[in-house]
Amino acid sequence: MQRYRELRKTLKESFSFKLFRAFAVSTVTVLLVFTLFFIHYQNRKVTDNLVNEGRMFAGLLAYSSRVGVFAENRELLKDAVQGIMSQKDVLSVSIYTADDKILVHDQKKGDKKNRKAQEEKKGFVPKSGGPRPVGVNENARTIEVTAPVVIESLSTLEEFYYDSTSSHKKEEIIGYVTVAMDKTVLWQNIVAVLVRSFAIAAVFLLTGTVIIYLSIKRVTRPLTRLTEAVRLLGLGVPVEKMPVETPDEVGKLATAFNTMSDNLKERDEEAKHLEEKLRYAEKMEAVGTLARGIAHDFNNILTTTKGSVYLLEKKLHGNDALKHYAEQIHNSLDKAKNLIESLLTFSRIQAINPVPVDLNGLIRRLKPMLVNLGGEKVEVRISLSEGDLTVRVDVLQIEQVLMNLCANARDAMPDGGLLTIETGSVPGRSAHPDELPSPEEEKYALITVTDNGLGMDDGLKDRIFEPFFTTKEVGKGMGLGLSIVYGIIEQHRGRIEVNTRKGKGTVFLIYIPLCDKDCGG
Repeated sequence: MQRYRELRKTLKESFSFKLFRAFAVSTVTVLLVFTLFFIHYQNRKVTDNLVNEGRMFAGLLAYSSRVGVFAENRELLKDAVQGIMSQKDVLSVSIYTADDKILVHDQKKGDKKNRKAQEEKKGFVPKSGGPRPVGVNENARTIEVTAPVVIESLSTLEEFYYDSTSSHKKEEIIGYVTVAMDKTVLWQNIVAVLVRSFAIAAVFLLTGTVIIYLSIKRVTRPLTRLTEAVRLLGLGVPVEKMPVETPDEVGKLATAFNTMSDNLKERDEEAKHLEEKLRYAEKMEAVGTLARGIAHDFNNILTTTKGSVYLLEKKLHGNDALKHYAEQIHNSLDKAKNLIESLLTFSRIQAINPVPVDLNGLIRRLKPMLVNLGGEKVEVRISLSEGDLTVRVDVLQIEQVLMNLCANARDAMPDGGLLTIETGSVPGRSAHPDELPSPEEEKYALITVTDNGLGMDDGLKDRIFEPFFTTKEVGKGMGLGLSIVYGIIEQHRGRIEVNTRKGKGTVFLIYIPLCDKDCGG
């Protein structure tokens, strides 16, 4: 019982059932109206035909039975009665004299209605006084048409003066004939109309059901897929694009869903990217805080140690052997100082001194140092743009960025290779694709550093900017080079990207905001 109720509820809520119900109601209503109209029309038409036939048969019988009625001879009436009774719709025939004496009553077999009239066939049965009514009498089953039997007569004196064509002839009613027409043909026609109507209704409903089923299936199938896709999309499950099968409203809905799905995927990817950036920034901030603490404490220790070594060197004046060891300690302290400066740069607390600089001129001046840094095996090519690339930067820090990137590129090409440094300008949308462009979109200088070295896989690529992460052997690198590069570029409101594939080389893209030549500090 519960399943029946659920099925009934499902059907009531189904779009196809509602459409079929509307179609069925409209079809039945239209057919019912037309059926009633045709029944009324057929009723009037058949009734009029029966009346006309009855009048015609009654007139013929009245004319052909004049002699038999006048002579009251039943034998003379047989042929005329049989001729009328042979007609399809005639149910019975009766002939009376003028004084209402029945002469003939004949009816087809199976008719029990006029049983009393059959009994009157044996002889005269007086009727109620007065002449028999002439005309049409209709009841539930029959249409009776009564016509008078008339003869023409002339007096003897009139026959002497007038011939047989004289207009002075008199008509005298000598009897009556009644022809009963069977109305069952009317009901047969009505039943036929009803049967045809039911058949047409069944054909319409069956055809409509098939058409509705095929149409609804074509419409609801993509809607069902779309509903399921929306449900999965709401649950965060990846969904494929909906096929656009037709250019109608359903196709437009599928197109809109695909657009929405693509937008949601892009937003999810942007959210994941921003979340990764946030996690990375938080991690870098934590490491930077740690680095600042270490650098601060280490700097205090280094200052004390450096002062002690300085005093020791003064005491060892003239002792060259011991003084040599003191100088080594002093050199190590200088390296430690450089390490502290690197930590401070990474932790972004080192003060910068930004000034307007022509980026192309800066790289042009740095070219000899970069070529020497590459060594004999690495070819360094520099391609500078013709346009103005004025940026507001700390020159020493940008030089450190280029030196660190070239050093990494050299190490990635142990067997030699090509190192290319290019400059150009791009709109802000290219530098920050995840952000909405400002009304007045600023432009960025682009430095591209490309090598054809070993490259990196995705695992290494995701970690290259992490502090103290290095792929070099122990003692050949601290893992701060790219971290410092990242910190410097971020401190200059820029952005750095890396594109690399294992065995296909590496490309670093550095974006720095452009400024006017006269931009101040």
